[in-house]
Amino acid sequence: MKRMYEVWGRWMVTPSGVKENWSLAVEGDRIVDIGKRREIRKKYKFSDSLGGEDRLVCPGFVDTHMHSYQVATKGLTPDMTLLEWLKKYIWKWEGALTKERARACAEVTYLQMIRSGTTSFSDFTAVHHTEEAFRVAERFGLRGMIGKTLMDRNSPPEQVEDTDFALRESEKLLRKWNGKAGGRLRYALTPRFALTCTDELLVGAGEMADKYGVFFRTHTDENTLERKGDMKLYGEGSVRHFEKLGILNERTLLAHCIWCTEKELRLLKKRKVKVAHCPGSNMFLASGVADVPKMLRMGITIGLGTDVAAYYNFSMMEQMRLACLLQKVHWRDPHAMEHTQAFAMGTWMGAQALGMDYTGKLARGMKADILLLSTNHLAFSPMNDPISQIVYSAFPSAVDTTICDGKVLMGERKVLVANSHLIVKKAREVLEMKG
Repeated sequence: MKRMYEVWGRWMVTPSGVKENWSLAVEGDRIVDIGKRREIRKKYKFSDSLGGEDRLVCPGFVDTHMHSYQVATKGLTPDMTLLEWLKKYIWKWEGALTKERARACAEVTYLQMIRSGTTSFSDFTAVHHTEEAFRVAERFGLRGMIGKTLMDRNSPPEQVEDTDFALRESEKLLRKWNGKAGGRLRYALTPRFALTCTDELLVGAGEMADKYGVFFRTHTDENTLERKGDMKLYGEGSVRHFEKLGILNERTLLAHCIWCTEKELRLLKKRKVKVAHCPGSNMFLASGVADVPKMLRMGITIGLGTDVAAYYNFSMMEQMRLACLLQKVHWRDPHAMEHTQAFAMGTWMGAQALGMDYTGKLARGMKADILLLSTNHLAFSPMNDPISQIVYSAFPSAVDTTICDGKVLMGERKVLVANSHLIVKKAREVLEMKG
């Protein structure tokens, strides 16, 4: 028999707005009911009740783009452009990965996610040891889309793989992990970006994604030098080249899309391609400003991503904040990006960008991916507009409880699925990057 419990708070962010004194009835991995607390408590007998008068209930956050295996490079890579950052540090670190290091990176990353309120994510790992990320995500109870990075040209020798071998290894991982942990874990075909992948690899990855009904993810138009490289190689941008290869569809997720033309954006809309917007990373690497307002007006589905380690923390609240502020100052228009839009991209729209339309909202039938935020936190003192204050004021320390798939991963700021002290200790021992 499935356990049924209540999650409630003085405030609750629902699809129809912020409600006061509402409850969720959670059974197993699903929200089975939602409504006024006095009515919900009359309908059900709960084994437990989580929440309180000093709690704000909202959906778990969704990080649509990050790199767990790069977390060890934090602090080493400031003040660089994308290609310099990749060549000087990132590829060097990824080439030196061992299973132990990969596992430690995943543990540190997913621990920070739990403590920051992220319950669903899309993780580009690396060329090697992708299975370690799956194992940690399974153990920690998070919902993740994970994939082996694919590179078969224009990359360091230790990163380049034979095309057929890379695809075979991807298929092995896909067949083993896609749908595991009750469906929490999913595989995605993950070419790094066009310049590092032959057409044979891109097409092979696209065909495999179609065969198994999984996502195809890559980076696109992040940097002007990358764009120039695409134009030199293909005579056109990577988006139009992907279209010719037949790999743009509703299960394609493209990160960044900063330098896409309007015609290319219309093509993304036509093919129902999803976009991962990473404002912190785009600022950190001085890559440019994606025209997110235009994409939203066109009806393109966009999620937010931390893109760690091209940014140094996993706070989705910070990415919501940066998404708003970047567009406002860029367009000199206070309405260029509003807080409700940023919150949507960090929750339900981000979930849709990952093909996870069963999470990201507090509603009947949705997965029980839920946060309890402490309103005793200074960010909510006083409480005027919960969504605005999540976006513009709050920090991860306000997250009191993190629930994913109905399981409490953190309660009262104590992580329940892992030993935080040992994870940090191990990371310090094995992840130091020298030279």
